[in-house]
Amino acid sequence: MTTYKLFVSDMDGTILHNHTKIAPETAEIVRAAEEQGIRFAIATGRNYFNAKEILDEVGLTCPIVSSNGGRVLTETGDVLHEIDLTTEEALEVVSVLHQDHKYSDVFYEMYSEAGLVASRLDLIEATMENLKQNGDDRSLEMYEFFRKRYYVNEDVRLVEDIEDFIKKEAGRVYKFIAFSSHFEKMSSLWAEIDERVEGVYVTSSGDDNIEVMANGADKGHGVRKLAEYFGVDLSEVVVIGDNLNDVPMFEVAGKAIAMANSHDELIKISHHVTERHDEYGVANALKRVMNGEWK
Repeated sequence: MTTYKLFVSDMDGTILHNHTKIAPETAEIVRAAEEQGIRFAIATGRNYFNAKEILDEVGLTCPIVSSNGGRVLTETGDVLHEIDLTTEEALEVVSVLHQDHKYSDVFYEMYSEAGLVASRLDLIEATMENLKQNGDDRSLEMYEFFRKRYYVNEDVRLVEDIEDFIKKEAGRVYKFIAFSSHFEKMSSLWAEIDERVEGVYVTSSGDDNIEVMANGADKGHGVRKLAEYFGVDLSEVVVIGDNLNDVPMFEVAGKAIAMANSHDELIKISHHVTERHDEYGVANALKRVMNGEWK
């Protein structure tokens, strides 16, 4: 029987309730697992500081794979690994987004060494209004996520000229994420960036977004770095997630668990399916790993 030594969880749609918090009950199970010798880590599309803030709220300290693998940091914040877009790649991504008003209603953010950046507040306001009007659970969760990001925590730096910012101030650029409630527009944008911009990896954490990183910046590479850091074999690693950006880590880990709310493609390549993110799916999965039910 394989003894699992590392449990790596995605955040949104996985360990987070309503895209905002980790339940205290889940945090207690994580601590119990660590006492049993199973180390815990996060692999997320979010930036490091945002992910750490969420962990801090429930008293968890662990390594973090952030920006979908663009950065891997230890529990003390030391950088294990970084891979970023070149200035030319970043500018080309922006060029696609800005072309001929084709994607003029697509809101996007950039994760950089200088922080989280956006260029048009009017688009985030329009995006939020659309989400509010849609009214489904996912839309309302995303509305609350953006409301807190822009109007409560004020995590985002707004700049007028993002191309100039990339050239002069951004430093390393780890990721772009674009949002639209017009799903077909996201599919078109994915295909166009794939075709026009060499050296990038495109994925998604939901039908309403796409994420763009440098080649090699994915959660699979991030999990490999964590395994090296902890000195464990990949066969001893359990991963859990819900969407397409989790596929690379599902492909390298010894055990892959999908949430009940997962994308169909992720469920197809999982070993087990646990409850939804808002039904303590991560806590229940971790308990099953701890007690040997999921070997």
